[in-house]
Amino acid sequence: MRGDTVARDLREQIEDKVREFRQNVEMRLDEWSAVRSPVEFRAMELEIAREARALADGVTAAILIERVRDVKLQAEATMAAFADRRFRHGGTRPAAVTLLGGRRVTLGELVYAKPNRRRSPRRKRTGRRGKGGQGFFPVLAALGVWFGATPALAGEVCRQVADSDSVRAGRAALDRHGADLGHKETLRLVNKLSGRAVQQRNEWLQRARDRLPTRGALRGKRVVIATDGGRLRARHPARHGRFRTKTGHRRYDAPWREPKLQTIYVIGEDGKVSDEFLPIYDGTLGDADAIFDMLAGYLKALGAHEARELIVVGDGARWIWDRVPTLVERVGISAKKVTQVIDWCHVVGVLHAIAEVPASWSAAERERWVRQAKRLLHRGAIDALVDAIDQLAVGRRAKDINEHRDYFVRNKARMQYAAFCAANVPTGSGAIESAVRRVINMRMKSNGMFWLEVNAEGMLLLRSYLKANRFDALVDWSLAAAVPWWHGHAAGPRGRAPRVPTPLAAQGTNGSKMAKVA
Repeated sequence: MRGDTVARDLREQIEDKVREFRQNVEMRLDEWSAVRSPVEFRAMELEIAREARALADGVTAAILIERVRDVKLQAEATMAAFADRRFRHGGTRPAAVTLLGGRRVTLGELVYAKPNRRRSPRRKRTGRRGKGGQGFFPVLAALGVWFGATPALAGEVCRQVADSDSVRAGRAALDRHGADLGHKETLRLVNKLSGRAVQQRNEWLQRARDRLPTRGALRGKRVVIATDGGRLRARHPARHGRFRTKTGHRRYDAPWREPKLQTIYVIGEDGKVSDEFLPIYDGTLGDADAIFDMLAGYLKALGAHEARELIVVGDGARWIWDRVPTLVERVGISAKKVTQVIDWCHVVGVLHAIAEVPASWSAAERERWVRQAKRLLHRGAIDALVDAIDQLAVGRRAKDINEHRDYFVRNKARMQYAAFCAANVPTGSGAIESAVRRVINMRMKSNGMFWLEVNAEGMLLLRSYLKANRFDALVDWSLAAAVPWWHGHAAGPRGRAPRVPTPLAAQGTNGSKMAKVA
C-alpha cells in the first residue's frame, strides 16, 4: 500500500515538472515559430536545451529524493556498509547533491559512515586523512553518488576535463551544459575519482596476475602489444630552504618524467586493425618493470595465453626487449606463438645516422648508401647489412659506426621484414606512437604545466580509456567497485541484480556495434 502511495506521489511530482516545462514552451512558442535568421534559430535551440535540462534535473531530483527517503533502502545500505568492519557509524550529517544539469539538491540529514580507526594504533594527528580515506553516506554511495555529485555528472566532469587541453577548457564545455562546478570543485572531483579508479585498477590487475590463466576475449586472436614513453613535467614541493617566494607561491622542483604507455589491439588475417575489439591504452609514471607488470595483468585478464599469435612491436630500446621473455612466461603463451618486431622507421633512422658519419660524403652519396642498405634490410639480409656497415667502420669513424653495428646484430631476428610482410605482421609502431601523442603529449605536456604524480597517474588512466572509447565502462566499473559491500543487495525486490562490469567491458559510439569483448 505504501509503495503504491509513494509511486503515486512521485508520478504527481514528475507530472508537475512536465507541466511546468510545457507551460514554459507554450509561453515562447509564438516567438520561436517566427524565427527567420540563423542567429535567432540558434538562440531558440539553446533555450529549448536549457528548458530540457531543467526538466531532466527536476525529474532526477524527484526520483533521488524518493530513493533517499525510502526507509528500507536506507536501512539496507546502512547495514551493508557497517557490516564491512572498515566503517562505523558517524552519526547524521546534512547532504546535498549536484545533478547533471547543474541543479543543487538538498537532501537533509542522512546517516554517515566514517573509517573505523579504533583498532588501528594511535597516530600523531597531522591534519591529513589516514589510509582509511574519508567517510560517505551509505544510501548515496549505493546509488553511485560520491563527493556531492551524481554518477552521470561525475563521469561528465571527468570526461570533459580529460578530453580538453586544460581544466579551464573543460569547465567551459561543462558550462555550456549548465554544469560548471568552479575550478577548485572541478579539480577536487576529478582528482578524487581518478585517484580511486587508479587504486581500483591496480588491485584488479594484481588479482589478474595472481590467478591462473582463464579464457578471455583474446582467445584465437592475433594480438599486437606495444609500449613506449612520453614526457611531462612533475611537480615536487621543495623540502629545504624557503618555502615561499615573494609572490606567496610555494616553491617546487619540476623535473622531467617519462610516463610509459602500453597498447593492446587485435589484427585480422590481412594485418589490419580489427573493429571487433576496441584497443586498450593504459599507462603509469612507474619504471619499465611497472609497465610490463601492467601488460601482464591485462593480457592474463583477457586470456592472451590462448591467443593465436602475440606480436610485440617497439623501437630498439633495450628496456623493452630485455623484459619480453619474462612477460611471455608470465602470460603463459607458447614462445613459438610470439613474434618480435622492431619498428621499420626507427631502424631506417639508425641507417641515416650511420650515413652521416663519413664526413667526406655528399648528400647524394649518403642517400645512395641508405637506399642500398634499406634493400638489404627489407630482404632480412642482416648479415650482408652488417658487412656493409663494417666497410664504413674504418679509421676515426669506426667508434661512431660500431655503436650502431651492435644494434643490428642484437636485433637480427626482429628485422625479418620480408617475412613479416608476407605474414601480414605489422612492421611499424605507429599505434603506440599515436597513443603517446594523443594520451600524453596533447594533454599533459605543455608549457607551464606541472603535475603532482598522483594526479598525473589519474589523468593517464582517464585519458587512456577515453581515447580507447572505453571511458563509460571505466566509470561504471569504478562506481560499482567502490561499493563491494552493496553487490549482494543491489538486486532489490525485482530480483534483477545488475552485472558488475570490468573496466574492459565493450563500449560503442552512439549505440553503434563497435566491439564484442567483455
